[in-house]
Amino acid sequence: MLKAIKIRIYPTDNQEVYINKLLGTCRYVYNNLLAFKKQEYEEKQNNISFGQLGKKLTELKIQNEWIKDSHSKVLQQSLLDLDKAYKNFFKEKKGYPKFKSKKDKQSCRFPIDAISGINGNRINIIKPLKDIHYKCSRKDEKYLNKYKDNIRSGTLTKTKSGKYYLSILIDGSLTKELSQPTNQFIGIDLGIKDFVITSDGEKFNNIKIKRNNEKKLTKLHKELSRKQKGSNNKNKAKIKLAKAYEKLNNIKENYLHSIVNQLLNENQVIIIEDLNVKGMMKNHKLAKSIQELSLYKFKEIMKYKAKWFNREIIEIDRYFPSSKLCSNCGYKNDDLTLKNREWVCPQCGQTHNRDINASINILNEGIRIYKEKIGLSSPELTLVENTTLVGSLKQEKNVFH
Repeated sequence: MLKAIKIRIYPTDNQEVYINKLLGTCRYVYNNLLAFKKQEYEEKQNNISFGQLGKKLTELKIQNEWIKDSHSKVLQQSLLDLDKAYKNFFKEKKGYPKFKSKKDKQSCRFPIDAISGINGNRINIIKPLKDIHYKCSRKDEKYLNKYKDNIRSGTLTKTKSGKYYLSILIDGSLTKELSQPTNQFIGIDLGIKDFVITSDGEKFNNIKIKRNNEKKLTKLHKELSRKQKGSNNKNKAKIKLAKAYEKLNNIKENYLHSIVNQLLNENQVIIIEDLNVKGMMKNHKLAKSIQELSLYKFKEIMKYKAKWFNREIIEIDRYFPSSKLCSNCGYKNDDLTLKNREWVCPQCGQTHNRDINASINILNEGIRIYKEKIGLSSPELTLVENTTLVGSLKQEKNVFH
């Protein structure tokens, strides 16, 4: 199974100069090919093919001798990246390809035959980037050394704070990653006050990482705006601000991983809502809070880690009224608003915490979907085994607590 491992690399001064040139060249090639493709379509309605882009890259090398100093296979990856960006735009509606700026995070990709190998905590990429010291967890270092012959590609990234990272895609065994199968189903509701609320009643706080550090960030932004444009002090202030954002993002990402790891370790099937994050962002009163939560990233982490842990993720329909249904009798409360954090069911008299009730309804709906998936029509869950769910499942009455 393919797995990406991110390591921090520490190039020498000469290697750092080469990396910066390589990143700049890749950015130049990508932007020129994008401008060429865009111009041809706007002026001549001509859709440039992948082969024509290759010819244009050759022309750029002839016109600019300095481009030849960069590794040719890395430059070809820029061409492939542009082609993929256009395919994503037309097929998956992911947005029109944008020009790259050196002010943003910069990256370039090394294909399978451009990475020489790994020896301990040293990695050899292309000839000018040999014997580079790197750091990662001890577990990841052992994994990289064990499966070093199965490396498929590497993406080199320079952050705004000036750090260098290499994300290595490697094809290896995940047998040690797999957790023991359990009998547990769990439904989770994502919120703003509490980030994750489970059907077991457990809550994971919204750490509000940026709002709690808003004064510090505002101060750094003011310091940056006061510096003279083009001065060294301006560059230092930029790096200082970038490091502050980087630290906060790392804290948040670590928190997301810790929640996902706990949920996947303890449960065999995790049931979650298919949220329309783009639509939620249109609510200007909640947009800032929703953006800070990183809901999309949380779901992506859970999906790829579920494969590692041999778990299953079930997404229920985004229009399912999880908050409005009574988890005890099924009554639908159409009068419920966002202000109502607790409510009493007028039909059965059960008092509900809005979020916990929603997570239980999500669990119930997920179990219904799962039973349909495996062809189980009985109202009770029976012992089953299949390729996705290893082990036995408890009866439905036990799952609902």
